Amino acid sequence: MRFGIAKPQKATIITTSKNENHQALGVECYIQIEEAIQYKFTDISWLERALTHRSVRDEGGRSDYERLEFLGDAVFDLAVAHLLSDQHPTASEGELSKMRAALVNTDSLALLARKINLGAFIRLGRGEISSGGHDRPSILADVLEATIGAVYRDSGYEKAFGCVTYLLGSDIATVTPRDPKTELQEALHAIGSEAPEYLLEFIEGPEHAPTFVSIVKVDGEIVGRGRGPTKKASQQVAAAEALEKLKSGDEIDKMVTKSNEAPSEVTIEETNQSEQQSEKV
Repeated sequence: MRFGIAKPQKATIITTSKNENHQALGVECYIQIEEAIQYKFTDISWLERALTHRSVRDEGGRSDYERLEFLGDAVFDLAVAHLLSDQHPTASEGELSKMRAALVNTDSLALLARKINLGAFIRLGRGEISSGGHDRPSILADVLEATIGAVYRDSGYEKAFGCVTYLLGSDIATVTPRDPKTELQEALHAIGSEAPEYLLEFIEGPEHAPTFVSIVKVDGEIVGRGRGPTKKASQQVAAAEALEKLKSGDEIDKMVTKSNEAPSEVTIEETNQSEQQSEKV
């Protein structure tokens, strides 16, 4: 059965106090999460389980999100494949796979979770709390998938599909199969240059929504700079900027040309000096 693509909307952002007790979630918290994903649970225990890390179970809790995360992972993949197939009817299987990989990975899912402040409601054991588990990308991504798994168990695929559609919004339409980092490496290899080097320059913005700034160097020269919500995203932007310069024959091309010409110039100069010395003799 096919479902039409829902009209993208802006996800609701949940706000909570930093001092809130994450272990005692009240009805208000569940309502905020339901609003953020645009779904109301029939059995709220599914959501409670989706928000519970195994460290809580280890401390005497009854269950955790891992089985729901397993389900949600599969549902997320299917829903995104479904959406991409409808939104990009001329894309090849390989292009669709690249676009799905760009949307369904730890960094991108963690970013979606941060947008709705899901980390504020994850139930963690004491050790995980002290080590910053509420903002760890792997936990955020797992909990988001578990939440989709909880929706699936509560109401089935159609409702879970609607939640994924709502959360992704316009990303389905704007994602492309391009991988700037791979393209840059291949382009540099083709002209005999060294592989690009990526460095994190600095992090700016608030702690709950940081912006990473990365640079990419080629042969020791900065050829691109990018900003993004994750380090990986900032590297992709930096690589895209470097590619544009390469395609337009800008800094990278000039730099590589100079690098290739330098040995020849030295050889010619040495040859002239040798000839002059021979003439004197």
